[in-house]
Amino acid sequence: MNATTCPPTEPLVLDLYRRHFDELRHFLGRRLDCPEAGRDAAQEIFLRLLINPPAVDIRNPRAFLLRSARNFLIDLGRAAQSRPQLVVVDETDPGLVDPLADPARIVMARQQLRLLATGIEALPAKCREVFFLHRFDALTQGEIAARLGISAKMVEKHLASAMLHLRRLWAKHSA
Repeated sequence: MNATTCPPTEPLVLDLYRRHFDELRHFLGRRLDCPEAGRDAAQEIFLRLLINPPAVDIRNPRAFLLRSARNFLIDLGRAAQSRPQLVVVDETDPGLVDPLADPARIVMARQQLRLLATGIEALPAKCREVFFLHRFDALTQGEIAARLGISAKMVEKHLASAMLHLRRLWAKHSA
């Protein structure tokens, strides 16, 4: 395999996850001063890897993941600094018309939402519940585990399964 080709993404990410997730979780947990936030951040990094696979072979997986974690921490810091400020707006201003609200774009967005809703509905009940609690109620994995009476590892597995299912569905319909 040369430097411009990559192995299939899912097996690569699964192998990285198995070998390095705990170390990455501990690293991020220490940096964020919260083990649950570290777990969530590590999960987000692996999700990003699934969605945007690396363009070249990863020569040093540990260094790659730690660099990804540092970049993620920088992104979190930037996001915290750039929180939007409330501005009073005149609702009658004609300049507020959305130029991107054309009918074709709206139809496409609705189709994408239907696809996502169908994908979420197709998830097993417990997996769907974990996904909703994490993504829509913004609960940490630890909070979800406590609420549902399951282990944090099981919460991780449900989230990974849900994300993988939705990613595959999206890729299938985007092609």
